[in-house]
Amino acid sequence: MPTLAQSEKPSYLGLLNAVSLAESNAGVYLRAWADATRDEDLACTLRFVAARETSHGEVFCRRLNELGFNLRHKPDPGADKRLAKVANPKIDDVDKLAAEREERGDPFAEIKQQLADGRFDAMTANLLTWYIAEEYDSGRRLREAYDCVRAKAEGSAPGKKANGHAAALPSAEAEAIMACMTAGFARLEKSLEKLAKAKK
Repeated sequence: MPTLAQSEKPSYLGLLNAVSLAESNAGVYLRAWADATRDEDLACTLRFVAARETSHGEVFCRRLNELGFNLRHKPDPGADKRLAKVANPKIDDVDKLAAEREERGDPFAEIKQQLADGRFDAMTANLLTWYIAEEYDSGRRLREAYDCVRAKAEGSAPGKKANGHAAALPSAEAEAIMACMTAGFARLEKSLEKLAKAKK
């Protein structure tokens, strides 16, 4: 006999699946980078965030199971190439950084609006609220660590360019995207866009 969750399939299963996959991948990449770098400060931050990302992947997978569904794995053709790059100790850390991005607004705006609209069950809503808060904090930590890496490469103080002017840093929201260091988060954004279009 099907459970309530199975008979009333939630519309946000794709979102939970995408988050789980993207976060699990991010945990693998960041941990591999931490093991390859000689910068202990950077390694500490990468391991901290990697543990969070791995935890997010596991928790969202478990939430899918609690709703009566299983995680659907999707092939990522570029995964091995990206992993090989961050895990290579011969590649400088600065060359592993994602390109600095202009502010793109809040990448979690759509989810937050859906939370405000009551689109999720109570447990999933609490999970997403916790997840978003941790992503913002992880983005802040990585932004600071990446700033230090760029500053060392430029031979200047963190937060300053070589000419002494303040460096333009990505916002915490944009850095939350960079935290994943993979196309996995890009797929998450596409999933969010599809969900948004489906509801119009």
